[in-house]
Amino acid sequence: MTSDSLDAWCGVWPHAALRERVERHDVVVFTAVLRADPDTFAHARRTLDAAERQRFERHLNGAVAHRFVVGRLRLREILGAALGVAPAEVPIRIGVHGKPALARAAQSAGVRFSVAHSDDLLVVALSRAGDVGIDVERIRPIERWARVAERVFSAADRDALGREIARGGETEVEFFRFWCRTEAELKAIGCGITGLPAHRSGWRPPGLRVAELPALSLPEELFGGAVRYQSAVAICEPRDASTVRAAWAPSQARRPSITPTSASTA
Repeated sequence: MTSDSLDAWCGVWPHAALRERVERHDVVVFTAVLRADPDTFAHARRTLDAAERQRFERHLNGAVAHRFVVGRLRLREILGAALGVAPAEVPIRIGVHGKPALARAAQSAGVRFSVAHSDDLLVVALSRAGDVGIDVERIRPIERWARVAERVFSAADRDALGREIARGGETEVEFFRFWCRTEAELKAIGCGITGLPAHRSGWRPPGLRVAELPALSLPEELFGGAVRYQSAVAICEPRDASTVRAAWAPSQARRPSITPTSASTA
């Protein structure tokens, strides 16, 4: 598993040279903490649009709701810096498979983005080179990880995962290397988990490149703990959009959700 010639740069938000970085690299990744004091949280709530406010109000878990609100503020700050507009003016829409994107009015800027989080860590990827996808996971034990791999990974990836573990690689670390890579690729392709059957069969569209990010630049608030993260980012420059759509069309009637835990359930 290599970077596939994808030039990825990672930093901590806020960063004064965001626009310069976006111009110089295939993809840039910023990390941020999903924590905020009461005043910042109140400000973050005011930046939500109507759909986001409804989503916030539906959350039954207070910690998850808090992270969602703070995450939307940080995302809008990052996108606003890239677009040269105020965070509150950044228009975000949700695609058919749940992936957030810039509304059509802002797409002329040519910036694509992807967002993911794990506990209190947020990661945002920006690119002008193609559609982008990112994933991050806290490294932790996964019950029946081999069964999860059987349901999610291609045969080639399962073989490669087995070889890495046989060579002495830490099981959890190696598992999440492949998991994050798979999630990032599916997000970049644009199909999300609906494209998993085609992806698992070994299909990849032309122009798909991926880079693993085993050593993310972390905010100071997350230093010093025993928590470790694995991440990967991908970009896709499809030559034929109809080819990409055809790969997941049979399974897009419903919008499924999959996690390392849910993937292990029958």
